[in-house]
Amino acid sequence: MSDPDLSVDPARASAPSADGAGDGSQTPRQPSTRGIRSVVFGTLVAVFAPLAGFLGGTIVGSTGSMTELDPLFVWLFLGLIVGGAGAILAIVGALRWIRANHVP
Repeated sequence: MSDPDLSVDPARASAPSADGAGDGSQTPRQPSTRGIRSVVFGTLVAVFAPLAGFLGGTIVGSTGSMTELDPLFVWLFLGLIVGGAGAILAIVGALRWIRANHVP
């Protein structure tokens, strides 16, 4: 008869240990969604802010004088500034997403 302490059960040998230590296997990492909201929101702001600025300037209209700033220019310029901030937010969010999912 063989000693039961020396026999190896194939089902137990291939199963990972309860704590996962010592068997050399790694659990797969779940992809992180960190930064996705920033990418989506920043992209929407970057696309729609200049359009909203142009629309706002068109609604306000022009003064007709050459000495003042045209409201169309002011609104469109503000829309471009806000759109640029949205683009920066989207880029920073994309960098956060890439860094969170980077496997060393």
